[in-house]
Amino acid sequence: MTEAGLTCESVKEINGEQVLDVEVTANRPDWMSVLGVAREVAAIQGLPTKFNEPKKLPKPSKSLPIKLNIDFELFDRWVGVVMTNIQIKPSPKWLQDKILSMNARPINNIIDITNYVMYMLGIPMHAFDYDEIRGTEMTVLKAKGGEDFTSVDSLSYKLPKDAMIIRDTERLIDLAGIKGGLNSGIKNETNKVFLHVTINNPVSIRRTSIKLGLRSEASAIYERVPDKGGVLRALTLAANLAMELAGGKISSEIIDIKKSKFEPWKLILTFERLNRVLGIKIPEKDVFKILSKLNFSPLKIKGGIDCTIPTYRGDIKIEEDLAEEVARIYGYNKFPMTLPSGATNPLEIPYYFDDTFINGLKEMMVASGYTETMTLSLLSKELIEKAGGKAENHVKLINPVSSDYEYLRTSLVPSLIPALKLNNTEKLCLFEIDKVYQKNSGKFDEVYKIAAITRGITFRQFKSIIDLILSRLNIRNYKVEFDSTKSYLHPSISSSISLNKKILIDYGQLHPEVLEGFKLDGEVFVFEGDVSNLKLFTKNSVFKSVPENPPQIEDLTLVLPEKTRIGEILNLVSDFSNLIDHVELKDVYKDSYTFRIWYQDAEKTLTNLDVENIRNGIIAFVKTKFGATINEG
Repeated sequence: MTEAGLTCESVKEINGEQVLDVEVTANRPDWMSVLGVAREVAAIQGLPTKFNEPKKLPKPSKSLPIKLNIDFELFDRWVGVVMTNIQIKPSPKWLQDKILSMNARPINNIIDITNYVMYMLGIPMHAFDYDEIRGTEMTVLKAKGGEDFTSVDSLSYKLPKDAMIIRDTERLIDLAGIKGGLNSGIKNETNKVFLHVTINNPVSIRRTSIKLGLRSEASAIYERVPDKGGVLRALTLAANLAMELAGGKISSEIIDIKKSKFEPWKLILTFERLNRVLGIKIPEKDVFKILSKLNFSPLKIKGGIDCTIPTYRGDIKIEEDLAEEVARIYGYNKFPMTLPSGATNPLEIPYYFDDTFINGLKEMMVASGYTETMTLSLLSKELIEKAGGKAENHVKLINPVSSDYEYLRTSLVPSLIPALKLNNTEKLCLFEIDKVYQKNSGKFDEVYKIAAITRGITFRQFKSIIDLILSRLNIRNYKVEFDSTKSYLHPSISSSISLNKKILIDYGQLHPEVLEGFKLDGEVFVFEGDVSNLKLFTKNSVFKSVPENPPQIEDLTLVLPEKTRIGEILNLVSDFSNLIDHVELKDVYKDSYTFRIWYQDAEKTLTNLDVENIRNGIIAFVKTKFGATINEG
C-alpha cells in the first residue's frame, strides 16, 4: 500500500479486527472510506472488490412536504428523503463495533447510521428532526457574520462572515458540511427524520473550519470534494439501514437537486504518451490489466486505450493522470535506476546568489566561539540615536507597521547591541552577516556586512578573530589607522583596516555614550566589515612542495615602546628576508613581545651564521624604526 501511495501509518486491533490508520493525500478523498481503501487494496493485489449495492427504496407510504432552496455557488448537489415511524434507540452491537473501530462514539441508531455510511462510502450525510424544520423549508446561504450557532454537541460559536449555513423559515439550523445544529438534531423523541446529503463548496468549508478552529470528519472529506456521483447510493444505503434498524418508512419522493449531471467521463491514454512520460515501456497487456483493476473500464483503440473514469476518481483529469496510475500500480521499484541526463547551464541564472564566501566567514566565526544571531533590518529612531547614528541618514518607510520598525539599517551594530543586552551572561560573543542599506551617489544600495559584538573577553582575544579572518583570506599589506569614523566606536580605542583606500573592517570598543544609552557596563568590543571588500582582496592559497631542508626556529624577544603596532613589526620581519618563511607573535609579558621566527632555504640547510646575520639585521632595523631593545633575559 505504501509503495503505491496509500501510506499505512499503523495497524491496531480493535474488537478483534485489524484497523488500518492510513495517510490520505489531498487529491484522494475516495481513500477516506472503507470502500475506497478496499478498491485500492484490490487493485494492488489483483482481487475483486466485494460490495453489496443497497436495495432500491420502496415507493413512499405518504408524501410529507419539504422544500429545498439551493445556491449552486455553495452546493453542487442536494439530495434527501423524509422518513417516518422512526424509533430512536441504541444501535445493534455490530454497528456500535464498527463505529468504535473508527475511533468514534456510538450515540443512537440514526446518528450511527449516518456516521457508518460516511465511513463506509466517504460521503458525509446528516439527519434532521423533520418536526424541527419550521415551515418545512430549508435554504442554504452565506452567513452575514456574528450569528450565534449551537452545534449538536452543545458547543456555541460566533459564525464568521460567508460561512455556509442552512436556515428554515425562522432560524439557523445547520452549519453546512461541518456541524449540525442542536435545535434540529435527532432527539430521543424524534419519530420523523429528513436524511440529506450535499456536495458543498470545498473552499468555503476550509475557510470556515479554520476560522472557527472546528474540524470534523465531514469537513475533512468536504475539503477534498467527495464523490459527486455517489450521493444517491449513500442516501439509499442510509435509508435502507434506517428501515431495518429503526423501523422507518419512506415518506417522500427522493429529492435530487443538481445543476448538471455527475456521470463518468471518457479519457484516452496513448501508448506513445505513456512511454514518453514514464521513460520505460510497460507491456500493453499489463497496462490494460492495471486499468481494469482500477475500474476504468478500458477499451483498446488504435494506439492506446479508451477509459471511462468513475465519479469517485475526481483526481483523474488528464492523460498524464492515467499514466501516473499505471506507474503507481505497476510499481515504482520496478523502474530501472538511471542517472538524469543533460548538461548544466553555463550561464548564471537571474538573481543567482553565491553564498559560498559568506558561509566560509560564518564557519570561521563559529569555530572561534561566536554564536550567530539574526536581527531585523528595521530600526526605530530611538535605537539609531542611542547607537550614535542619525535617522536622516537612513531610509524611512512610508507606511511602517509601527515606529519601532521605521528605518532601514545602515549598520548591523545597532541591531546587535540590544541582542547583547538581552542575553545577560558574563561572557558573550555574537555575530551576524546580513544586508544593510547604505547611501551611494544619492541612492541606497544593499550591502552585505559582517559584524560581531563581545563582552567578557580581553581586547587581544577580540582582536584575534579579526586577525584570523584576514589571515585565512590571505589579505596582506593592509593598513591599520587609528581614526575610525564610526560613531558607535570609542574615539581613542578604535581602528580601521583598509587596503587600496577601501575599508575592510572597523573595530574597537563601544563608545561610552552608547554604553550609557543602553545601560551596559564593562568593556564591549565590536567590529564591522564589508563583505564585498573582503572578498575583493581575498587571495587563494598557493601550496608549495615540502622543503627537503629543515628550518631553523628561534624566539626573539623585543622590548617595545608603548603603542607600537605589532602588526607592523610582524610585516617588517616577514618581509626582511626571503629566507624567513613564517613569523608569529608567541608571547607577551608587560612590554616584552616574543616573536617566533622560522628561517628556511629551499636549496640548503641554513647555518647558525646565516641565521645570525639575518637576526642582527632585524634587530638593527627595529631599533632604528621603532626604538626597540633586546630582552636578554
